[in-house]
Amino acid sequence: MLHPFEIVAEPVRRRIIEILAGGSHPAGMLGDAVTAEFGISRSAVSHHLRILRDAGVVSVVPDLTVRHYRLDEQFLHRLDDAVGELFLLWDHRYGFESRNVPIGRVEGSRVPQAERLHRAGGKGRRGTRGRSSLDAWAVDAPD
Repeated sequence: MLHPFEIVAEPVRRRIIEILAGGSHPAGMLGDAVTAEFGISRSAVSHHLRILRDAGVVSVVPDLTVRHYRLDEQFLHRLDDAVGELFLLWDHRYGFESRNVPIGRVEGSRVPQAERLHRAGGKGRRGTRGRSSLDAWAVDAPD
């Protein structure tokens, strides 16, 4: 099985993952977007989609004549775990304490809350739960 970093290291695959992070899309739309952006053939896009399917990053939902691709949430957990391993190595190497950064899969990620809000736009699994990003900034801002 490919390591999550190997999967996202390839720009075409990373772009497909970014597109699918917004929701499922038909194969034709993915092909059009990626061929236009990277100037590669549709068969090259199909090759990358096959790699993503085989690695368990995406799943395919057939709908009559169209195949819809969607991102598998388990891949995001694997990627998050791989980043967490880097944080552990970093902490071990430099002796930093985790400074309110939970280790393991707890509510949220190992990334500090301000960084999570910036990345996730204040919503979703990595953002705040049930609060708007402005509320979170106001509550978490130093006095």
